Amino acid sequence: MSRKSYSQEFKASAVRLMMEGMTASQVSQKLGVSEGLLYKWKQLQVSKLAPSDVVLDPQALVSENEQLRKRLVRAEKINEILKKMVAYFAAHEN
Repeated sequence: MSRKSYSQEFKASAVRLMMEGMTASQVSQKLGVSEGLLYKWKQLQVSKLAPSDVVLDPQALVSENEQLRKRLVRAEKINEILKKMVAYFAAHEN
């Protein structure tokens, strides 16, 4: 199996989507690349910038925070359901 290579423009646009508020999962699904690869590209791009070049957009941070809170609530609900399922099956095991 050969490795797929991506252009610098493709990588930059993928990272830009993440910086503009999309989650890595959303970008991954949209572009068909792994989340790990996206994080690697983002880290490489951020490390190339001088500290003064990094501009944090407050609205993007608020948006990302809201998305993360929603994901956390959903994950907590799923966790509670799974706990109940385990207890149910443990109680009804023969």
